[in-house]
Amino acid sequence: MGNSSSGSGRFRGAGVGQSSFGRAGYRGRVTVWTPRAVLLLTCLAFGCEGTGGPADNSLEALPNLVAEEEIRIGDRDDPDYGFSQVFRLDVDKEGNIFVLESLVPEIRVYSPEGALLRRIGKRGEGPGEFQSGPSFGVLGDTLWTVDRGLNRITIFDLAGEVLSTGTVDQVMVPLPSSFATVRPWAMRPDGTFISAVQGVRSSRRDPPTGVKATDSIPTPFLLYDATGSIIDTIGWAGRPPPKLWRPPSEYETEMRSIEIAGRQQFIPAPPSGLPWWLHQLDGYILVETPLAEAPGEGVLTLTRIGLAGDTVFSRDLFYDPIPYSDADLDSIAARGARGEAGGMLPFYTPGASPPDDWKAIANRLRAEMDFPEFQMPIEYPFGAKDGSVWLRWQDADSPEARWVLFDPQGRPRGVLTLPLDFRILWSQGDTFWAVDPDEYDVPWLVRFKIRDE
Repeated sequence: MGNSSSGSGRFRGAGVGQSSFGRAGYRGRVTVWTPRAVLLLTCLAFGCEGTGGPADNSLEALPNLVAEEEIRIGDRDDPDYGFSQVFRLDVDKEGNIFVLESLVPEIRVYSPEGALLRRIGKRGEGPGEFQSGPSFGVLGDTLWTVDRGLNRITIFDLAGEVLSTGTVDQVMVPLPSSFATVRPWAMRPDGTFISAVQGVRSSRRDPPTGVKATDSIPTPFLLYDATGSIIDTIGWAGRPPPKLWRPPSEYETEMRSIEIAGRQQFIPAPPSGLPWWLHQLDGYILVETPLAEAPGEGVLTLTRIGLAGDTVFSRDLFYDPIPYSDADLDSIAARGARGEAGGMLPFYTPGASPPDDWKAIANRLRAEMDFPEFQMPIEYPFGAKDGSVWLRWQDADSPEARWVLFDPQGRPRGVLTLPLDFRILWSQGDTFWAVDPDEYDVPWLVRFKIRDE
Protein backbone atom coordinates (compact mmCIF):
# COMPACT_ATOMS: atom_id res chain seq x y z
CA MET A 1 0.00 0.00 0.00
CA GLY A 2 2.69 2.44 -0.94
CA ASN A 3 2.41 5.59 -2.95
CA SER A 4 3.61 3.99 -6.15
CA SER A 5 2.26 5.55 -9.33
CA SER A 6 2.70 2.35 -11.34
CA GLY A 7 -0.99 1.44 -11.04
CA SER A 8 -0.30 -1.79 -9.16
CA GLY A 9 -0.69 -0.35 -5.65
CA ARG A 10 -4.03 -0.63 -3.84
CA PHE A 11 -4.39 3.04 -3.11
CA ARG A 12 -2.26 6.08 -3.23
CA GLY A 13 -2.62 9.70 -2.21
CA ALA A 14 -1.41 12.96 -3.66
CA GLY A 15 0.36 15.28 -1.26
CA VAL A 16 -0.74 18.83 -0.60
CA GLY A 17 -0.32 20.93 -3.72
CA GLN A 18 -0.02 17.93 -6.04
CA SER A 19 -2.55 17.49 -8.80
CA SER A 20 -1.28 14.77 -11.11
CA PHE A 21 -3.97 12.46 -12.41
CA GLY A 22 -1.50 9.58 -12.12
CA ARG A 23 -1.43 8.92 -15.86
CA ALA A 24 0.63 9.92 -18.84
CA GLY A 25 -0.32 13.27 -20.26
CA TYR A 26 -1.74 14.66 -17.00
CA ARG A 27 1.32 15.65 -15.03
CA GLY A 28 1.13 18.85 -13.02
CA ARG A 29 -1.95 20.97 -12.59
CA VAL A 30 -5.12 20.12 -14.46
CA THR A 31 -5.57 22.16 -17.60
CA VAL A 32 -8.39 24.71 -17.50
CA TRP A 33 -10.93 25.78 -20.08
CA THR A 34 -9.94 28.19 -22.81
CA PRO A 35 -12.85 27.36 -25.13
CA ARG A 36 -13.26 28.08 -28.75
CA ALA A 37 -16.83 29.10 -27.98
CA VAL A 38 -16.97 31.59 -25.11
CA LEU A 39 -19.84 30.97 -22.71
CA LEU A 40 -22.14 33.86 -21.92
CA LEU A 41 -24.12 33.51 -18.70
CA THR A 42 -27.11 35.32 -17.33
CA CYS A 43 -27.17 36.82 -13.87
CA LEU A 44 -26.97 33.41 -12.24
CA ALA A 45 -24.37 34.61 -9.78
CA PHE A 46 -27.02 36.87 -8.23
CA GLY A 47 -29.91 34.42 -8.29
CA CYS A 48 -31.91 36.16 -11.03
CA GLU A 49 -35.10 34.33 -11.96
CA GLY A 50 -35.83 35.79 -15.38
CA THR A 51 -34.69 34.71 -18.80
CA GLY A 52 -33.43 37.98 -20.22
CA GLY A 53 -31.27 38.09 -23.33
CA PRO A 54 -27.49 37.76 -23.30
CA ALA A 55 -27.08 41.46 -24.05
CA ASP A 56 -28.99 42.36 -20.89
CA ASN A 57 -27.39 40.20 -18.21
CA SER A 58 -24.43 38.08 -19.23
CA LEU A 59 -20.90 37.31 -18.06
CA GLU A 60 -18.01 37.15 -20.46
CA ALA A 61 -16.82 33.86 -18.99
CA LEU A 62 -17.01 31.63 -15.94
CA PRO A 63 -14.02 31.29 -13.62
CA ASN A 64 -11.72 28.37 -14.31
CA LEU A 65 -11.56 25.67 -11.66
CA VAL A 66 -8.76 23.23 -10.87
CA ALA A 67 -9.08 19.65 -9.60
CA GLU A 68 -6.37 18.30 -7.32
CA GLU A 69 -6.13 14.56 -6.80
CA GLU A 70 -6.19 13.51 -3.13
CA ILE A 71 -6.42 9.72 -3.16
CA ARG A 72 -6.66 6.86 -5.66
CA ILE A 73 -8.15 3.44 -4.83
CA GLY A 74 -7.88 0.24 -6.86
CA ASP A 75 -5.56 -2.50 -8.04
CA ARG A 76 -4.66 -3.70 -11.52
CA ASP A 77 -3.45 -7.17 -10.54
CA ASP A 78 -5.55 -8.25 -7.55
CA PRO A 79 -9.16 -9.01 -8.60
CA ASP A 80 -10.24 -9.22 -4.97
CA TYR A 81 -9.18 -5.63 -4.40
CA GLY A 82 -9.28 -4.01 -7.82
CA PHE A 83 -12.50 -2.98 -9.54
CA SER A 84 -14.15 -4.37 -12.64
CA GLN A 85 -17.21 -2.11 -12.88
CA VAL A 86 -17.99 0.82 -10.59
CA PHE A 87 -21.27 2.71 -10.92
CA ARG A 88 -22.35 4.16 -7.56
CA LEU A 89 -20.72 5.73 -4.54
CA ASP A 90 -21.67 7.47 -1.31
CA VAL A 91 -19.80 8.78 1.74
CA ASP A 92 -20.89 8.57 5.39
CA LYS A 93 -20.51 11.26 8.05
CA GLU A 94 -17.12 9.83 9.10
CA GLY A 95 -15.78 10.09 5.55
CA ASN A 96 -15.89 6.33 4.87
CA ILE A 97 -16.49 5.49 1.21
CA PHE A 98 -19.23 3.06 0.13
CA VAL A 99 -18.80 1.94 -3.47
CA LEU A 100 -20.68 -0.58 -5.62
CA GLU A 101 -18.63 -3.23 -7.43
CA SER A 102 -21.49 -4.17 -9.74
CA LEU A 103 -20.18 -7.39 -11.29
CA VAL A 104 -19.94 -9.24 -7.95
CA PRO A 105 -22.26 -7.48 -6.89
CA GLU A 106 -21.17 -6.11 -3.53
CA ILE A 107 -20.80 -2.81 -1.69
CA ARG A 108 -17.23 -2.21 -0.52
CA VAL A 109 -16.46 0.11 2.36
CA TYR A 110 -13.17 2.03 2.50
CA SER A 111 -11.71 4.28 5.16
CA PRO A 112 -11.17 7.98 4.33
CA GLU A 113 -7.53 7.05 3.63
CA GLY A 114 -8.52 4.30 1.15
CA ALA A 115 -8.08 1.13 3.22
CA LEU A 116 -10.61 -1.63 2.55
CA LEU A 117 -12.71 -2.10 5.70
CA ARG A 118 -15.39 -4.62 4.70
CA ARG A 119 -17.71 -5.94 2.01
CA ILE A 120 -21.49 -5.89 2.21
CA GLY A 121 -23.66 -8.29 0.20
CA LYS A 122 -23.01 -10.81 -2.55
CA ARG A 123 -24.89 -12.37 -5.47
CA GLY A 124 -27.94 -14.34 -4.40
CA GLU A 125 -31.56 -14.06 -3.34
CA GLY A 126 -31.22 -14.44 0.43
CA PRO A 127 -31.31 -11.71 3.07
CA GLY A 128 -28.64 -9.11 2.41
CA GLU A 129 -27.86 -10.49 -1.06
CA PHE A 130 -28.30 -8.85 -4.46
CA GLN A 131 -29.36 -10.13 -7.86
CA SER A 132 -28.23 -7.00 -9.66
CA GLY A 133 -26.15 -3.95 -8.81
CA PRO A 134 -28.51 -2.10 -6.45
CA SER A 135 -29.16 1.58 -6.05
CA PHE A 136 -27.92 2.56 -2.61
CA GLY A 137 -27.04 5.41 -0.30
CA VAL A 138 -25.92 6.24 3.21
CA LEU A 139 -28.23 8.20 5.50
CA GLY A 140 -27.03 8.71 9.08
CA ASP A 141 -26.30 5.27 10.51
CA THR A 142 -28.21 3.46 7.74
CA LEU A 143 -27.19 1.93 4.42
CA TRP A 144 -30.21 1.51 2.17
CA THR A 145 -30.38 -0.50 -1.07
CA VAL A 146 -33.00 -0.97 -3.79
CA ASP A 147 -32.42 -4.08 -5.93
CA ARG A 148 -34.37 -3.92 -9.19
CA GLY A 149 -33.59 -7.55 -9.97
CA LEU A 150 -35.22 -8.79 -6.75
CA ASN A 151 -37.64 -5.85 -6.59
CA ARG A 152 -36.59 -5.42 -2.97
CA ILE A 153 -35.60 -2.77 -0.44
CA THR A 154 -32.99 -3.83 2.14
CA ILE A 155 -31.84 -1.71 5.07
CA PHE A 156 -28.40 -2.39 6.62
CA ASP A 157 -26.52 -0.81 9.46
CA LEU A 158 -23.13 0.59 8.48
CA ALA A 159 -21.43 -2.61 9.62
CA GLY A 160 -23.42 -4.58 7.04
CA GLU A 161 -26.01 -6.24 9.29
CA VAL A 162 -29.49 -6.57 7.75
CA LEU A 163 -32.05 -4.52 9.66
CA SER A 164 -35.09 -5.01 7.42
CA THR A 165 -36.10 -6.13 3.94
CA GLY A 166 -39.29 -5.97 1.91
CA THR A 167 -40.72 -6.43 -1.59
CA VAL A 168 -41.53 -3.26 -3.51
CA ASP A 169 -45.03 -2.41 -4.72
CA GLN A 170 -44.46 -1.40 -8.33
CA VAL A 171 -46.80 0.92 -10.21
CA MET A 172 -47.19 0.75 -13.98
CA VAL A 173 -48.23 3.94 -15.78
CA PRO A 174 -49.84 3.15 -19.16
CA LEU A 175 -48.28 4.84 -22.16
CA PRO A 176 -49.06 4.47 -25.86
CA SER A 177 -47.91 0.90 -26.67
CA SER A 178 -45.91 0.57 -23.42
CA PHE A 179 -45.77 1.11 -19.66
CA ALA A 180 -43.63 3.33 -17.44
CA THR A 181 -42.39 1.57 -14.28
CA VAL A 182 -42.48 3.61 -11.07
CA ARG A 183 -40.27 2.31 -8.23
CA PRO A 184 -38.51 3.65 -5.13
CA TRP A 185 -35.55 5.80 -6.11
CA ALA A 186 -33.88 7.07 -2.92
CA MET A 187 -34.32 7.26 0.85
CA ARG A 188 -35.38 10.56 2.42
CA PRO A 189 -34.18 11.94 5.77
CA ASP A 190 -37.39 10.76 7.50
CA GLY A 191 -36.73 7.12 6.45
CA THR A 192 -39.31 7.01 3.65
CA PHE A 193 -38.46 6.46 -0.01
CA ILE A 194 -39.39 8.72 -2.94
CA SER A 195 -40.21 7.14 -6.30
CA ALA A 196 -39.07 7.86 -9.84
CA VAL A 197 -39.82 6.43 -13.27
CA GLN A 198 -37.19 3.69 -13.55
CA GLY A 199 -37.84 2.58 -17.12
CA VAL A 200 -40.32 1.97 -19.92
CA ARG A 201 -41.19 -1.54 -21.06
CA SER A 202 -43.46 -3.14 -23.62
CA SER A 203 -44.35 -6.72 -24.42
CA ARG A 204 -46.53 -8.45 -27.00
CA ARG A 205 -48.26 -10.17 -24.09
CA ASP A 206 -49.40 -6.84 -22.62
CA PRO A 207 -53.00 -5.85 -23.39
CA PRO A 208 -53.58 -2.60 -25.30
CA THR A 209 -53.14 0.38 -23.00
CA GLY A 210 -55.85 2.46 -24.61
CA VAL A 211 -53.66 5.56 -24.22
CA LYS A 212 -53.14 7.91 -27.15
CA ALA A 213 -49.97 9.93 -27.68
CA THR A 214 -51.93 13.15 -27.28
CA ASP A 215 -53.53 12.10 -23.98
CA SER A 216 -52.49 13.53 -20.64
CA ILE A 217 -50.27 10.99 -18.87
CA PRO A 218 -49.96 12.05 -15.20
CA THR A 219 -47.12 10.24 -13.46
CA PRO A 220 -47.09 10.01 -9.65
CA PHE A 221 -44.37 10.73 -7.12
CA LEU A 222 -45.00 7.97 -4.58
CA LEU A 223 -43.87 7.69 -0.99
CA TYR A 224 -42.79 4.22 0.19
CA ASP A 225 -41.95 2.88 3.62
CA ALA A 226 -38.85 0.76 4.27
CA THR A 227 -40.78 -2.47 3.61
CA GLY A 228 -41.57 -1.39 0.02
CA SER A 229 -45.24 -0.54 0.63
CA ILE A 230 -46.79 2.60 -0.84
CA ILE A 231 -47.95 4.97 1.89
CA ASP A 232 -48.85 8.14 -0.03
CA THR A 233 -48.87 10.03 -3.33
CA ILE A 234 -47.17 13.36 -2.75
CA GLY A 235 -47.00 14.86 -6.24
CA TRP A 236 -47.52 14.44 -9.95
CA ALA A 237 -45.58 15.08 -13.14
CA GLY A 238 -47.48 15.90 -16.31
CA ARG A 239 -45.66 13.17 -18.25
CA PRO A 240 -42.83 10.67 -17.76
CA PRO A 241 -39.25 11.88 -18.36
CA PRO A 242 -38.99 12.65 -22.09
CA LYS A 243 -35.68 10.79 -22.47
CA LEU A 244 -37.60 7.62 -21.55
CA TRP A 245 -40.74 8.37 -23.55
CA ARG A 246 -40.93 11.04 -26.22
CA PRO A 247 -43.96 13.34 -25.96
CA PRO A 248 -45.79 14.08 -29.23
CA SER A 249 -44.77 17.76 -29.09
CA GLU A 250 -41.13 16.83 -29.54
CA TYR A 251 -39.47 16.04 -32.84
CA GLU A 252 -38.75 12.34 -33.12
CA THR A 253 -36.41 11.01 -35.75
CA GLU A 254 -37.59 7.70 -37.17
CA MET A 255 -34.99 4.98 -37.26
CA ARG A 256 -33.93 4.71 -40.87
CA SER A 257 -31.87 2.13 -42.67
CA ILE A 258 -30.66 1.45 -46.20
CA GLU A 259 -29.36 -1.70 -47.85
CA ILE A 260 -25.63 -1.63 -48.56
CA ALA A 261 -23.61 -4.64 -49.74
CA GLY A 262 -26.41 -7.04 -48.91
CA ARG A 263 -27.21 -5.80 -45.42
CA GLN A 264 -29.49 -3.27 -43.79
CA GLN A 265 -27.36 -0.46 -42.40
CA PHE A 266 -28.76 1.99 -39.84
CA ILE A 267 -28.30 5.67 -40.69
CA PRO A 268 -26.83 7.66 -37.77
CA ALA A 269 -29.54 9.83 -36.22
CA PRO A 270 -28.99 13.45 -35.22
CA PRO A 271 -28.78 14.33 -31.50
CA SER A 272 -32.00 14.66 -29.58
CA GLY A 273 -33.17 18.03 -28.31
CA LEU A 274 -35.24 16.36 -25.58
CA PRO A 275 -34.60 17.65 -22.06
CA TRP A 276 -32.83 15.70 -19.32
CA TRP A 277 -34.38 14.92 -15.92
CA LEU A 278 -32.07 14.79 -12.90
CA HIS A 279 -34.00 13.28 -9.99
CA GLN A 280 -33.78 14.91 -6.55
CA LEU A 281 -35.38 13.98 -3.21
CA ASP A 282 -37.75 16.94 -3.46
CA GLY A 283 -38.45 16.90 -7.21
CA TYR A 284 -36.21 17.04 -10.24
CA ILE A 285 -33.94 19.32 -12.24
CA LEU A 286 -34.84 19.87 -15.88
CA VAL A 287 -31.97 20.55 -18.30
CA GLU A 288 -33.34 21.87 -21.60
CA THR A 289 -31.06 22.20 -24.61
CA PRO A 290 -33.07 23.09 -27.72
CA LEU A 291 -31.12 22.94 -30.95
CA ALA A 292 -29.54 26.27 -31.82
CA GLU A 293 -30.54 27.79 -35.14
CA ALA A 294 -27.97 30.56 -35.61
CA PRO A 295 -24.51 31.58 -34.35
CA GLY A 296 -24.60 33.29 -30.98
CA GLU A 297 -28.16 32.14 -30.24
CA GLY A 298 -27.54 29.09 -28.07
CA VAL A 299 -29.41 28.93 -24.77
CA LEU A 300 -29.54 26.23 -22.11
CA THR A 301 -32.14 26.37 -19.33
CA LEU A 302 -31.70 24.81 -15.90
CA THR A 303 -35.00 24.54 -13.99
CA ARG A 304 -35.65 23.01 -10.58
CA ILE A 305 -39.18 21.57 -10.25
CA GLY A 306 -40.75 20.64 -6.90
CA LEU A 307 -42.88 17.56 -6.26
CA ALA A 308 -46.01 19.71 -6.46
CA GLY A 309 -44.99 20.97 -9.91
CA ASP A 310 -43.83 24.35 -8.63
CA THR A 311 -40.77 26.04 -10.15
CA VAL A 312 -38.09 26.60 -7.50
CA PHE A 313 -35.74 28.41 -9.89
CA SER A 314 -35.04 28.73 -13.59
CA ARG A 315 -31.66 29.84 -14.97
CA ASP A 316 -30.59 30.49 -18.54
CA LEU A 317 -27.11 29.91 -19.88
CA PHE A 318 -26.29 31.61 -23.18
CA TYR A 319 -23.51 30.23 -25.35
CA ASP A 320 -22.08 30.39 -28.83
CA PRO A 321 -23.03 27.08 -30.52
CA ILE A 322 -20.35 25.06 -32.28
CA PRO A 323 -21.17 24.04 -35.87
CA TYR A 324 -20.60 20.53 -37.13
CA SER A 325 -17.57 20.39 -39.38
CA ASP A 326 -17.26 18.05 -42.34
CA ALA A 327 -14.71 16.08 -40.32
CA ASP A 328 -17.22 15.70 -37.46
CA LEU A 329 -19.90 14.31 -39.75
CA ASP A 330 -17.43 12.06 -41.59
CA SER A 331 -16.38 10.60 -38.23
CA ILE A 332 -20.00 9.94 -37.24
CA ALA A 333 -20.64 8.22 -40.57
CA ALA A 334 -17.51 6.07 -40.19
CA ARG A 335 -18.59 4.94 -36.72
CA GLY A 336 -22.07 4.27 -38.03
CA ALA A 337 -20.66 2.05 -40.77
CA ARG A 338 -19.27 -0.25 -38.09
CA GLY A 339 -22.36 -0.10 -35.93
CA GLU A 340 -20.81 2.19 -33.31
CA ALA A 341 -22.85 5.38 -33.71
CA GLY A 342 -26.04 5.22 -31.69
CA GLY A 343 -25.29 1.70 -30.49
CA MET A 344 -27.20 0.08 -33.38
CA LEU A 345 -25.54 -2.87 -35.07
CA PRO A 346 -26.19 -3.45 -38.77
CA PHE A 347 -27.93 -6.67 -39.70
CA TYR A 348 -27.19 -8.91 -42.68
CA THR A 349 -29.52 -10.23 -45.33
CA PRO A 350 -29.31 -14.07 -45.22
CA GLY A 351 -26.51 -15.32 -47.45
CA ALA A 352 -24.78 -11.95 -47.72
CA SER A 353 -21.04 -11.59 -47.01
CA PRO A 354 -19.56 -8.90 -44.77
CA PRO A 355 -18.46 -5.88 -46.78
CA ASP A 356 -14.80 -5.17 -47.52
CA ASP A 357 -14.99 -1.45 -48.23
CA TRP A 358 -16.03 0.26 -44.98
CA LYS A 359 -15.15 3.67 -46.42
CA ALA A 360 -17.66 3.26 -49.24
CA ILE A 361 -20.36 2.35 -46.69
CA ALA A 362 -19.47 5.39 -44.60
CA ASN A 363 -19.75 7.61 -47.69
CA ARG A 364 -23.22 6.23 -48.42
CA LEU A 365 -24.32 6.85 -44.86
CA ARG A 366 -22.86 10.34 -44.92
CA ALA A 367 -24.98 11.18 -47.96
CA GLU A 368 -28.14 9.99 -46.15
CA MET A 369 -27.49 11.69 -42.80
CA ASP A 370 -29.68 14.66 -41.87
CA PHE A 371 -27.93 16.56 -39.09
CA PRO A 372 -28.56 20.12 -37.84
CA GLU A 373 -26.01 22.86 -38.40
CA PHE A 374 -24.92 23.05 -34.77
CA GLN A 375 -23.90 20.51 -32.16
CA MET A 376 -25.87 19.98 -28.98
CA PRO A 377 -24.11 21.86 -26.15
CA ILE A 378 -24.44 19.14 -23.49
CA GLU A 379 -23.57 15.50 -23.97
CA TYR A 380 -23.94 14.32 -20.38
CA PRO A 381 -25.46 15.81 -17.19
CA PHE A 382 -24.82 14.68 -13.61
CA GLY A 383 -27.04 15.59 -10.67
CA ALA A 384 -25.34 15.27 -7.28
CA LYS A 385 -26.97 14.20 -4.04
CA ASP A 386 -26.67 17.73 -2.61
CA GLY A 387 -28.52 19.28 -5.57
CA SER A 388 -25.48 20.56 -7.45
CA VAL A 389 -25.34 19.93 -11.20
CA TRP A 390 -22.46 19.05 -13.53
CA LEU A 391 -22.98 19.51 -17.28
CA ARG A 392 -20.41 18.05 -19.63
CA TRP A 393 -19.95 20.48 -22.51
CA GLN A 394 -19.79 19.11 -26.02
CA ASP A 395 -16.79 20.00 -28.16
CA ALA A 396 -15.84 17.54 -30.87
CA ASP A 397 -12.44 19.18 -31.37
CA SER A 398 -11.31 18.87 -27.74
CA PRO A 399 -9.36 15.88 -26.36
CA GLU A 400 -10.73 16.69 -22.91
CA ALA A 401 -14.14 17.06 -21.27
CA ARG A 402 -15.22 20.47 -20.05
CA TRP A 403 -17.71 20.46 -17.19
CA VAL A 404 -19.86 23.44 -16.23
CA LEU A 405 -20.57 23.27 -12.47
CA PHE A 406 -23.65 24.71 -10.75
CA ASP A 407 -24.30 24.91 -7.01
CA PRO A 408 -27.55 23.61 -5.41
CA GLN A 409 -29.24 26.98 -6.03
CA GLY A 410 -28.49 26.81 -9.74
CA ARG A 411 -25.69 29.38 -9.63
CA PRO A 412 -22.61 28.61 -11.74
CA ARG A 413 -19.37 27.85 -9.92
CA GLY A 414 -17.09 27.69 -12.94
CA VAL A 415 -15.67 25.33 -15.54
CA LEU A 416 -13.53 22.29 -14.81
CA THR A 417 -11.55 20.39 -17.45
CA LEU A 418 -11.05 16.63 -17.00
CA PRO A 419 -10.01 13.69 -19.19
CA LEU A 420 -12.75 12.51 -21.55
CA ASP A 421 -13.06 9.06 -20.01
CA PHE A 422 -13.60 10.29 -16.43
CA ARG A 423 -17.02 9.40 -15.02
CA ILE A 424 -18.33 11.51 -12.13
CA LEU A 425 -19.88 9.43 -9.31
CA TRP A 426 -20.36 11.77 -6.35
CA SER A 427 -19.98 15.45 -5.55
CA GLN A 428 -20.46 17.61 -2.49
CA GLY A 429 -19.06 21.07 -1.91
CA ASP A 430 -15.44 21.15 -3.07
CA THR A 431 -14.97 17.36 -3.15
CA PHE A 432 -15.86 14.90 -5.89
CA TRP A 433 -15.21 11.24 -6.73
CA ALA A 434 -14.69 9.96 -10.27
CA VAL A 435 -13.87 6.71 -12.05
CA ASP A 436 -10.60 6.93 -13.99
CA PRO A 437 -9.89 3.95 -16.30
CA ASP A 438 -6.18 3.34 -16.86
CA GLU A 439 -4.48 2.36 -20.12
CA TYR A 440 -5.72 -1.23 -19.66
CA ASP A 441 -9.29 0.03 -19.08
CA VAL A 442 -9.08 -0.97 -15.41
CA PRO A 443 -11.18 1.45 -13.34
CA TRP A 444 -9.62 3.38 -10.46
CA LEU A 445 -11.61 5.33 -7.92
CA VAL A 446 -10.21 8.85 -7.41
CA ARG A 447 -11.08 11.63 -4.97
CA PHE A 448 -10.45 15.25 -5.99
CA LYS A 449 -10.60 18.64 -4.32
CA ILE A 450 -11.86 21.60 -6.38
CA ARG A 451 -10.29 25.02 -6.01
CA ASP A 452 -10.14 28.25 -7.95
CA GLU A 453 -7.37 28.59 -10.52
